[in-house]
Amino acid sequence: MTKVIFRAALVALGLVAAAPAIAADIPLSVAVNAGVVSDYKFRGISQSNNDPAVQGGVEAALAPNDWLSIYAGLWASSVDFNNGTDAEVDAYGGFRGTFDKLGLDLGFIRYIYTGQGGTSAENYTEFKAAASYDFGFVLPSAGIYYSPDFYNNSGRAVYYTAGVAVPIPVTDLSPVIKANVGKQTIDKPANFGITKDDYIDYNIGLFATYWGFTAGVQFVDTNLSKTECGGLKTCDSAAVFSLNYAYTF
Repeated sequence: MTKVIFRAALVALGLVAAAPAIAADIPLSVAVNAGVVSDYKFRGISQSNNDPAVQGGVEAALAPNDWLSIYAGLWASSVDFNNGTDAEVDAYGGFRGTFDKLGLDLGFIRYIYTGQGGTSAENYTEFKAAASYDFGFVLPSAGIYYSPDFYNNSGRAVYYTAGVAVPIPVTDLSPVIKANVGKQTIDKPANFGITKDDYIDYNIGLFATYWGFTAGVQFVDTNLSKTECGGLKTCDSAAVFSLNYAYTF
């Protein structure tokens, strides 16, 4: 995991060093982030064996006009699948469009897992389409993620998601309540490690930001029982605490 974070840091430094020269001709922004979570839950299922995880990433975005942004980034997290896999690295990119209060996002994510016990079958790609609308007092969003061959050769998979963010304008901490519900379908659930070909996950949490630091607490759960989750507790409900720092150049 240390090597992964080090490589990501080198990429970030390279992008930041190049930013002044590029920005002279085209609008370029570079955002970096780093943080820790008490449990890395991905679509309701723990990726860190119910233990804390260290995470970080870098993203570069070009804005050729006032409504379009072209972005690419890397994000990494420590993981624990009890098989020697110790890190997840996501390479992603796409297009974001803003039309008044409507936001659109079309892109892809390549999930890469590293470690002495992992295999290349764990790696997979997703394509996504998402939309949001800013009403001011509430920000609803929805998206769909499609993979032609999901984690561990588990076949075609589709994830449907819908969420809402509600800002609370009462303090300088910019508190926001966020809630989300999703449905994951998988052609070969046994390869994924569950017994059902679809499941529901949901979460609700409160987040506050100050000086670039965002602290949050979420309740996360799925409709999978321990038996349906391969006899593991990774699908159990949990309170997830997080602390993240983000900065944009």
